[in-house]
Amino acid sequence: MKQRADFHTHTTYCDGKSTPRQMVEAAYRMGLTDLGISGHADFSMYEPGFGMSDDTLAAYKQELEALREEYAGKLNIYIGIELDTLGLVQQAEYAIGSTHSILKAGQLVTVDDTEEKLVQAVETLWNGDWYAMAQDYFELEATVYDKLHCDWVGHFDLLTKFNEGYKHFDETKDAYLEPALAAMKKLHGQGLPFEINTGAMSRGYRTAPYPNPILLRELHAMGGRIMINSDSHSADTIAYAFDQAQKIAYECGFRKTTVLTPNGFQEISLE
Repeated sequence: MKQRADFHTHTTYCDGKSTPRQMVEAAYRMGLTDLGISGHADFSMYEPGFGMSDDTLAAYKQELEALREEYAGKLNIYIGIELDTLGLVQQAEYAIGSTHSILKAGQLVTVDDTEEKLVQAVETLWNGDWYAMAQDYFELEATVYDKLHCDWVGHFDLLTKFNEGYKHFDETKDAYLEPALAAMKKLHGQGLPFEINTGAMSRGYRTAPYPNPILLRELHAMGGRIMINSDSHSADTIAYAFDQAQKIAYECGFRKTTVLTPNGFQEISLE
């Protein structure tokens, strides 16, 4: 069954380029049956103005509730939020748990901001040791459920955003895989699905989604579950490259993916 749902998207309420209405209209035109919008939670304690304040979150929910009523019977709309392991915990109908940043020596290092900033941070704070940075990243990522009580893990290996072709470090080395798999095992044991995320593809940074196939095969061997989401920040990238993501999932052993429905989370076939 081809998935006709996307649950990780952003709008002008945070760092997205399209309004909620534009996102909903685009999803409906595409033939989606279910759309979740998941604005970033308040992160202003580290990055002033980033994420949704409580007042903004209230307005966001109100607008999405009105759109849900308008599209009743045509498109199921869900009101979500993307939480960060270092950020505030705010409430919505569902929560994605993500790690975008690490605190190192009192400095905030955001792994998906720009390649230049990340390279400079690794050089200055980790003495050029990308594997030491990865160790710190995955140790924090392992706490995502403990801190956030989220519903699934967003872009588990986001720190590889600028590592296409293993430009900066080798993702097949034990120094990288051991902390990644330790975090994955813990989060899987806490019952979380892991998101296959195509966001870096739509923005031109990667040619394949997160997580990489090595990690996906290991997740399958653990008996883990997946979701497929776009992390879209504009109306023209909703459900981006889902055919490719589903093909990779299938090649890594998965036969089902998890989706949100009006009756809760359910698994549907990838075939």
